[in-house]
Amino acid sequence: MPPNQLPPSIAKFAPLATYYYQAPIALLGFGMLHELLREDATAHPFFEANPHVLTIIAAQLGDIAAGKGRIVRRYEAEFANAPFFGRKLILRAMANCGDKETSQLLDDWLADPRFTDHRAELEALQQHLADDQRKHVRDLPAQTPADLDLLWANFFITGEYAPIARILDVFDLPDTRETEVLKRVAKWSLGSNLQKHPWLVELVTKNKYDRPAGSLGIIAELILTDP
Repeated sequence: MPPNQLPPSIAKFAPLATYYYQAPIALLGFGMLHELLREDATAHPFFEANPHVLTIIAAQLGDIAAGKGRIVRRYEAEFANAPFFGRKLILRAMANCGDKETSQLLDDWLADPRFTDHRAELEALQQHLADDQRKHVRDLPAQTPADLDLLWANFFITGEYAPIARILDVFDLPDTRETEVLKRVAKWSLGSNLQKHPWLVELVTKNKYDRPAGSLGIIAELILTDP
């Protein structure tokens, strides 16, 4: 889709979200959410054709607000008046940033007849937040290309090695029919992002000698010389 046909929210915020780790400003998350909660925002043809993009954005909103109660409260305050897909966006974000106050608020939302259409999602979120051992995508092995997207989304927000380590782990999986596509997507995305993010090159280079042979070989192929 040509740039002039992208949703205004994507054109405005995608570059900021992609390099958020370089200048982390938590209020950016609320600005992104506010823009996406416009009635016509999530109905844009781009999102109809690429529904997974909203999932990625929601995860990033959650990563931005994680541990920042003031921003979490602002997300929650938007829920009641948000359009249907806007509410779904908020609930997905809460999976990454919800806290004890969120858990208490979920009881009220579950009891509110206005939110009956979201009951399954509310119950799932409530169960997720009640789990003291709950996992973020970066805490689990990547199994699908969608997992890789979420790992990159987390790196763009945090600038940390943990999500990159999960992506590199893909190259150490056995070569099977099931892993063929996953490895291909992982290699393409790693190569692309190494060109765009000098910090990623530093992170990967710094940690490469702790890697098994499979991922170390990919690193050697994609980063030809040490900085």
